[in-house]
Amino acid sequence: MKPGYADFNEKGEQLYHAGTLTYTKSALVKLYTWLLWGDFCYFMVETVVPSIIPLKFKHLGASNFLMGIILATIPRAISFTLNPIISFRSDRFRSRWGRRIPFIVVTMPFLVLCFLGLAFAEDISHWLVLVFPALGSAVQGNMLVVIVLSVFLIAFDFFNTFVTSVFWYLFNDVVPEQFISRFMSWFRMVIMITGIVYNWLVFKHAEDSFKWIFVGAALLYLFGFGAMCLNVKEGEYPPPLENSDGGHGLVSSIKTYVRECMTLPHYWYLFLVSIFGALSGACGMFNIFFLTRSMGLTLEMVGWLGMAGSVACLIYVPISGWLADRYHPIRVVLWGMVFAQMNIPIGFIWLFWKPGPWVYFYFALVQSVLLGCPIAMLTQMMDPPLLMRIFPRERYGQFCSAKSMLGSFVGIFSGAIGGAYLDVLTKLFGEKTAYCLIPAWHFIFSGMSLYFMFRLFRSWKSYGGDESYVPPIPSRDAAGITCQPEVNDVVVTDA
Repeated sequence: MKPGYADFNEKGEQLYHAGTLTYTKSALVKLYTWLLWGDFCYFMVETVVPSIIPLKFKHLGASNFLMGIILATIPRAISFTLNPIISFRSDRFRSRWGRRIPFIVVTMPFLVLCFLGLAFAEDISHWLVLVFPALGSAVQGNMLVVIVLSVFLIAFDFFNTFVTSVFWYLFNDVVPEQFISRFMSWFRMVIMITGIVYNWLVFKHAEDSFKWIFVGAALLYLFGFGAMCLNVKEGEYPPPLENSDGGHGLVSSIKTYVRECMTLPHYWYLFLVSIFGALSGACGMFNIFFLTRSMGLTLEMVGWLGMAGSVACLIYVPISGWLADRYHPIRVVLWGMVFAQMNIPIGFIWLFWKPGPWVYFYFALVQSVLLGCPIAMLTQMMDPPLLMRIFPRERYGQFCSAKSMLGSFVGIFSGAIGGAYLDVLTKLFGEKTAYCLIPAWHFIFSGMSLYFMFRLFRSWKSYGGDESYVPPIPSRDAAGITCQPEVNDVVVTDA
């Protein structure tokens, strides 16, 4: 029976299948409840670091360049190195607890310690000075606190890569195929609700309650996200995929990974969309300074903007999910990127018009709710709905990791370059004007990403499009590299 099709048990209850897992409707409700609870805990915790740490670094006197290195370059370097290894091994890993959840559970204690280390970074710095008095004279000002924060951030990024690499793959393994699109819509809605709660209740306390926010994140991750891991069960999987050359070991695995993921232009178009998207987003971490320093908004006003955007997205996300199911995610994403490119130039108005904070607040509120949020919900159909329809199912993890690895490789340099770009503009035009030029960066690299999205759409059509698309898999024969359909795909027709 094809995964996702329904049959009935002896009580007459409908049964739904995801691999070897079988669910009744009540079991599906339980599965969704735990997955969505885990989603809430995970994204609440994930939101804390990128939104609050830049404020802490700025308060301590760190430069934009240094923030780019610590918050973008190093995390991307870690992801670039580890993500493909973890994803490739996770696809082929077999245990009594599954192939995804063990990677999350094993790293959980270390991540909790990292959150606590970030929370008490200043206390740790003071303790180090007491134990090693020479540090007090060797490290000037707040630099020791910056160093301690950086050490725990790097450790956090290392262990968190194990979670971010496999968490998204779990849904593809445990949710019945016929419900995956609707589940991902609910998943997005939970993310929006998480953003609302965070911006409403937490973010406005970012500066005066830094320590306790991170302590709360540690506890929520341990007990909240941990509860999901204990209550979601993976099924049994087919025997692990063999390497394409029939060999074993590191070299054979690398050859298989490169051959399957990197030799077809079809997938390279998608990778290039991701690469230029990563470049476009390199200055995103500095938007908080555009809002607070260039436009004069308070953190509470920024929080209200974020909450309003989350509420709007909560309304738009089921619509975008319906559009993706109706017209295919590739079309929805393509049109979203077109509209996004048209929306970017509006940001140049702030170079010539300097309104008061409340005037900008209401302008940004209207633009976000009526333009930014619906466009964002269209483009977010890229990951994972589009990826699930483009990549081979049994190799989903390794293909996602290839996309992530290439984006991370660019991110290694783009974060630092973006920070340097703004530092140079600050020297030339002043800080307030420099942050107003962030849209110029976005416009150039988003345009390149849009171009390759058009190329991907044409390639998808050439491989069958709506009617007969099957993810191509490179295979090696005597004539070299050729293409064949994914061997695990089964075409089912009604008699």
